[in-house]
Order: sequence, then structure tokens, then C-alpha cells
Amino acid sequence: MDAQGLIDDWESIREGYFPGDGDEALLACVEELQRARDAEPRDADAVAFFTLGLVWMYGHVMFGAEPAAADRAGAALSAVASDPALEHSVCVHETHPCDGDLDELLESFPVLLSLLAGGSEYEWADAAPESHWRCPHNIAGFARSAATAIGHRSSGAAI
Repeated sequence: MDAQGLIDDWESIREGYFPGDGDEALLACVEELQRARDAEPRDADAVAFFTLGLVWMYGHVMFGAEPAAADRAGAALSAVASDPALEHSVCVHETHPCDGDLDELLESFPVLLSLLAGGSEYEWADAAPESHWRCPHNIAGFARSAATAIGHRSSGAAI
């Protein structure tokens, strides 16, 4: 996996200048997320990486994706947000990054994703405490926020 290549693609999709098929890249991310969730043992960093990749592209899902691609992305995010394993996991954090403004936090995703992928020039101190970002409750919170926004798009409700 070329993590930096994926990060660059996802950023260009988010910014609206991806030269390829944005839905194809989006659906590839959905499939990788499903593989990561199905793996035994589950690779929490891979789940976080692909979940946050989808979260980062949620603007494309809402405004540029074909309905079928948007539905698959929304379903994948909803599955992460409602993962039963989270109900049984312990979290000692009072707050998580996902508690902040999603659109503002998206600006930090290039650093965060490179840290999750490993081999980054950054350090966790550059983003926030590692344990807060990697916490399954944080990943689920980001997935929930993006899935909710995507669901409003699908239903035609105001955000």
C-alpha cells in the first residue's frame, strides 16, 4: 500500500482537483476499510486510516459522488460508528478530537493519516496526544459525524 499516494489522492478529492475518478478512489477506500475490519486479528491502525480517509472525503460524498458510491461510503462509516466492539472497549479519555468542529479538524488529517500509516516525518506531538487520536471511540465519533452528514444529504434534510 502506498499510504502517501492515498493521502495525496484523498486530499485532491477533498479539494476538488483529483484528476481521476473520485468515486473509484472513494470505493477503493470503502473496500480497504471493510478488509481491515474483517481481518483477524483486526488492525486498528488500518481501520483508523481508512475510516479517517473516508471522513476526509465526506465533502465529495455529499456533493460530488454518484448516489450508489455515496450510499456505500455512508454505510461503511455507519458500520464503524456502530461497531459493537466499541460498546465493550474501555476509554479513559474525557474528550476526543472528534468532539471538535469536523471541518476545522480536517485540516490536520494529512499529518494524522501519515502518522497512522507509519514512516511519517511528523510526530504525534505535532497533532495531539496519540492515545486520543487512536482511541476507537474517537475513530467512531468521526465516522458518526461524517455518516450523519452524508445521511442528511441522502434524505434531503438540512444539515
